Amino acid sequence: MGQIIGNVGVLDLTKATEESIQGIDEISNAGVVLYRPETAHFLTRLNIGNIGKSKELPEGAQLHQGVLTIDKGYLASIKDTMKLFIIGVVIFDKNIDPEQISKEKLMISGIGKVYAPSHLSGAASSTVTDGTISVSVYEGAPPRIENGEFTLTNTYLDGQEEKVNLLVNGVLKLARDLDMKKFNEKLNKLEVNGVLNLYAEQETEFYRKKADITGVVEVTPAGYEVFSKLTRINSRSVRRFKSKKVFTKRPIIFEADVTRELISKTFTNIQTSSYIVCHESLEDIMYEITNIEAEILPYEHSFVLIRDDETWSNEEFLALEKPVNFIVDGQLTLQKDVKGDVLKEKVAAVDVLSEIIIQEKQLKGSLQSLVRVNTGRIIEAEKKRNGDSVTLKNVGELSL
Repeated sequence: MGQIIGNVGVLDLTKATEESIQGIDEISNAGVVLYRPETAHFLTRLNIGNIGKSKELPEGAQLHQGVLTIDKGYLASIKDTMKLFIIGVVIFDKNIDPEQISKEKLMISGIGKVYAPSHLSGAASSTVTDGTISVSVYEGAPPRIENGEFTLTNTYLDGQEEKVNLLVNGVLKLARDLDMKKFNEKLNKLEVNGVLNLYAEQETEFYRKKADITGVVEVTPAGYEVFSKLTRINSRSVRRFKSKKVFTKRPIIFEADVTRELISKTFTNIQTSSYIVCHESLEDIMYEITNIEAEILPYEHSFVLIRDDETWSNEEFLALEKPVNFIVDGQLTLQKDVKGDVLKEKVAAVDVLSEIIIQEKQLKGSLQSLVRVNTGRIIEAEKKRNGDSVTLKNVGELSL
């Protein structure tokens, strides 16, 4: 079997050849696919699960990704007509004279957006040769571009001398203490391409801004505390929570010394899209205080949580005193010497949330008998070596 590639932000097929695509069986998702007429047939040859957008790169076009600011100096440097293919944003500086801009000098196509001050909107629009690219007018300062994960805070707003046009590509989080009156006063325009996180108590004021959201809006219910990372809770740390409501997308681990009495005094509700690890004495109370989608993973004696890549030998399993629960949320490799009867003796249950690699095919039966939750996969090492794996998971740009 060939190579399997996970998610690709930009897949560049403009220089692809039969040799460069050989050995690729599948690409799960491609945000943008670029091709030329002579390489267009590779779109059907490659098994691409989902394609956000596909575009033909014009002959002689200059590719630019990200944010490009066009000012007087940039325009003065253009000697011949420039064909500009963008994947991102073009911002025309407000100090440009309209007569500096012409379609004969600059031609813009691609995937993205063009921003121009009001006195340049007509001239900027004339340079756009692609009907899928829109031109937005900005007042005051040029748009501020934030990529990745960005938290909007009062400090950020206080630092702006004039109204801000804010564009976020990625994840925008509104700080819990964000002054929503200041939010509406300081922001002229807000655009989000990706995910917006806000609190329920901020919704009314937020939607008055009439922000342009392309993506997903996630609302944290009112009165909930957010756990933004994996949280381990023991009998000491649990006491700082008093009748708390929790909202999280990350695992919560309750150590064995956390009692039912402590839980009843500290947590009233847990809303999670991840999983909760707890002692089996807490299992029923966890079902009472969590949402129906929550995965409850109880253990009797102890547990091993695999979050990264770990390799276990038969000797390591034999060293376990009592049967242990294994929760595999990373990659667990079982060495060749691991015996099926040792697994059955030393492992209470296995929750396969990601991947387990076995060296011997006959071990699969013993392992399967211990599996309690299986949302991942158990794979033989030989198949993995032959390419039955996602060898590339997330790639910003891939040229073939």
